[in-house]
Amino acid sequence: MDTQTHLEDLANEIFCELFEYLHALDIFTAFASLNKRISSILRSIPLRIVISKKHCRNQIDFLSSHLSLHTHQVISINIRDTIRDDASIISLLFSRHDFINLQFCRLATIDRSTKLDNVIKQIKTFDKLVSFNISNLTDETMNADDKCELTRTMLMHQSSSLRSIALRYGYDYSNISNYISLPPNVTSLHLYIAGSRAIVSVRSVIAVLRLCHRVRSLHIILKDNSPVDDTDIYDPITIPSINENDLPVLSQVISFGLTLFTPWNNDSIACILRCMPNLKYFFFTLGPYASQTLFPVELLDGYVWQEMLELYVPYLSKFEFHMSVWKCFPPTDLDIVIDSFENFVGKYSNWHMVIDQWRLQCESSGK
Repeated sequence: MDTQTHLEDLANEIFCELFEYLHALDIFTAFASLNKRISSILRSIPLRIVISKKHCRNQIDFLSSHLSLHTHQVISINIRDTIRDDASIISLLFSRHDFINLQFCRLATIDRSTKLDNVIKQIKTFDKLVSFNISNLTDETMNADDKCELTRTMLMHQSSSLRSIALRYGYDYSNISNYISLPPNVTSLHLYIAGSRAIVSVRSVIAVLRLCHRVRSLHIILKDNSPVDDTDIYDPITIPSINENDLPVLSQVISFGLTLFTPWNNDSIACILRCMPNLKYFFFTLGPYASQTLFPVELLDGYVWQEMLELYVPYLSKFEFHMSVWKCFPPTDLDIVIDSFENFVGKYSNWHMVIDQWRLQCESSGK
């Protein structure tokens, strides 16, 4: 006689294991109000909220209706603020629910109409928060007051659980000296510094580094928002005077990412690297910026990189870099560039270099 096994015959432990692979909306859609036993299990499991651009407002309202009895179980949130047919989803959920046990929070693509006051108010009370990540790289929609208050809240948060902070929105950090220290146990920090050329200077980065004595993984994005003026002749990039005897020493930093949308030269980068004597992983990106006159030519020279890395970060075991350069005349001799990086091929296993050159439209249009 054949014996049929039904879903309800599975042990509670198997259901709990199954729910680990599903986020809250899927769980409530498939299992809510199924029977008393399943409902009892749903009251005891951790919940993870995931909202992406494919979702619609009806789904969000359905999720919210069930969260009214389960908000305390939510430990993880990953919300895209703009969905398929609506926006300001972050404001909606944080105004309806108090996520008192939240551990992991990721917010992305903040809508222009979104107010983060309820989010910030709740964050101040989170004592279990482990990781906070907000990503708004386009930086055209986020409210300036929200930026200021959120930055202050996160960099002065005193939760002993907090390990990772990523504030991926442009902010000038001119008042960084007002922050006495980072949360005590933060080991990963990602900041996006944007503003005038003075704001995205070496001096500003050093001010940030002074807060990072316990940080092990650091990533900084710098974007120059100064008006473009290419009428001046090329002026070599200089760095402000720095007291080299007063640089912070971040002995625990082993991974550093530096992304530049501003004209820094090798001296600027060297000044930062010398603060990290035990660095093992360095990820460098030079993104295109509007000015074509301020061009750090020396960053295309592998010998310059070799000398800088060997001098300041002798324990480096991984070096990755990507450079997108807008440059008019004269054209770059690519053979010379490639030859200068020959040392890296032998030093780093599986190290590859890809280089190409296009003619700018402004060059070809005159012919």
